[in-house]
Amino acid sequence: MQEPQERTGQARDAGLTGRRTWIQYPRPNPDASLRLVCLPYSGGRASVFKGLAAELSGDVEVCAVEFPGHGRRLAEAPMTSLGPLVGQLTDVIAEWVRPPFVLLGYSVGALIGFETAHEFARRGRTGPEALFVAAARAPHLRSPRPPLHELSRAALIEGLHRLAGRHNELLDNEELVDVMLPVLRADLGLDETYHHEPGSPLGCPIAAFGGKEDWTVPQPALEAWREHTTGGFSATTLPGGHFFLDSSQRLFAEAVTAGLKRLDDGRKEGS
Repeated sequence: MQEPQERTGQARDAGLTGRRTWIQYPRPNPDASLRLVCLPYSGGRASVFKGLAAELSGDVEVCAVEFPGHGRRLAEAPMTSLGPLVGQLTDVIAEWVRPPFVLLGYSVGALIGFETAHEFARRGRTGPEALFVAAARAPHLRSPRPPLHELSRAALIEGLHRLAGRHNELLDNEELVDVMLPVLRADLGLDETYHHEPGSPLGCPIAAFGGKEDWTVPQPALEAWREHTTGGFSATTLPGGHFFLDSSQRLFAEAVTAGLKRLDDGRKEGS
C-alpha cells in the first residue's frame, strides 16, 4: 500500500499535468494582480494570444486556454458538445486560476466564456470579475449565414475563406487542412447548434469588441450583449474584419487595457 504522502504527491502531479494541458502562460507572472483567461476562436490554439500577452501590462497574467484537439492537444478528440466542455473548463478555472480573473472569449470562445460565467453562477462559486467578448454576436442572436460544420470539404473551405473576409493561404496546405478540418467542424458546430435559453443576466460587467469590417458581427449584434448583464457594459469597434486580433493587435490590446482599467476604477469606487 502506498504511503499517504506518496499518494498526495501523485495527485498533485496529476493536477499539475491537467493545468499544463488546459492552460498556457505566454508571460508567466504568479504575482500578477489580475488574470485574463483567454478562449480562442474556432480552430484556434492557445498561442494565438501570445501577441496580446506581450502588449498588455506586466501586472496582467494571460492564461490562454488550450481546448482538447487544439494546438498541443491535437492528439485528443475535439469536444462537440458545449455543456461538457463548459463543465470541464469551469472545473479547471476554479481549481487553477487564482482570482480575480476576467474571461476573454474570441468568436466561439465568447460563447464558451458566456456559458462558463453562467456555470460559475449556477455553482455559487466566485466567477469572473467581467466577461470580455470579441468578434461575436450576442448569444440570443444566431448568425443568418448557412451552417458550415456539415458541409463538404470543398464547400467548408470556401466558407472559411468568406468568414475570414479574405483568402486564407493556410487553407491551401492540403496536409494542414486534413488535420484541422475535424477540429474546425467541431468548433463551428458548438456555435451553429447552440440554442440560447433565456435566463437571468450576468451580474458581472460585459465589454464587447468588434471589427468595423466584420460582416459576421454587425454593430447591433455587438451592442446586443448589453442585454446579458446587470453590470456595466461597453462596446468598442476596431479596424479590421473578423480576425482583428491579428490585424489590429496593438489597438485591441489598448482597448482591452482600457476595459480592465474601467473595471479596476469601478472596483475602487465600490470599496
